[in-house]
Amino acid sequence: MNTWFWVGESGEVDGFAELGDADRRFVRGLRERAVTWVGDADDTFVLRPEETGFAHLLVVVRGRDGVFGALFDVQGGVYASELHDQMYLPLHGSSAGTFRASGSATACAERAADWFERLVRG
Repeated sequence: MNTWFWVGESGEVDGFAELGDADRRFVRGLRERAVTWVGDADDTFVLRPEETGFAHLLVVVRGRDGVFGALFDVQGGVYASELHDQMYLPLHGSSAGTFRASGSATACAERAADWFERLVRG
C-alpha cells in the first residue's frame, strides 16, 4: 500500500512514528488531505532534518509542473515554494509562488495542503 507523505527514504519502514508530536500532526494533516488528490502517493515524501541539512521537516510533492516543498517549523510556521528537482532547495522567482503561514501544526498542514492541492490539480 502506498502512503502519502512517506517519512524517510523509500524501501525503509515509514518513520512517521519517530517524528515529534508537532511534526506528526503536520504530516497527518497532509496525509488526510492528500488521499483526495489525483496523483500517485509515491510522488510525495517527507525528509527529516538529518536527511536534508535543513533545521526543519521538509515535505515534498513532485507534480507535472515541478517539484514543490514546504518546510515546517515545530514552533508554528511553514514556508513553501518550488524546489530544485535534485537538491530540494527553494527556488525563488518561480511562477508557483511561495507562501508562509503560522499557527498550529494542524493549521499549517491545512494551508500547505491548500497550496499543494492547487499545484497538483492545476
